[in-house]
Amino acid sequence: MQKVVAVIDDELEMEDLYEIILEKQIRRGLINLKFFSDSRDFLSWFKDNQPDLILSDINMPHLGGPEVMKLVRKSGSGIPTYFVSGYAESEYTRIMKELGVYRFISKPLNFSHVQSLIEFDLGILAANL
Repeated sequence: MQKVVAVIDDELEMEDLYEIILEKQIRRGLINLKFFSDSRDFLSWFKDNQPDLILSDINMPHLGGPEVMKLVRKSGSGIPTYFVSGYAESEYTRIMKELGVYRFISKPLNFSHVQSLIEFDLGILAANL
């Protein structure tokens, strides 16, 4: 069954990086990657769609990751979520706990580490690749 991974990041080049990281999973139809460079576009899409995992940058124009996750949680959703940022995790520990954010991933991304976390949290076995 295909899993939907929603990525929210105002840095457009991040879409290419996630496509590289998840290339095998996408090619095999295990993951459908949805990329949003504007958090408002994600929230509009989210009204009618339910991703299996959300990866969100923290600092973005309009609505940052914490604000987006507050709205996601307010909808009653318990979707696993990662914050992705070039800032230190310690700055966001409290808000992550409050919002139920699963993981913090530091930029620049370690491709194999990110791939392993996503596969684990989505229950994708390496044998399927």
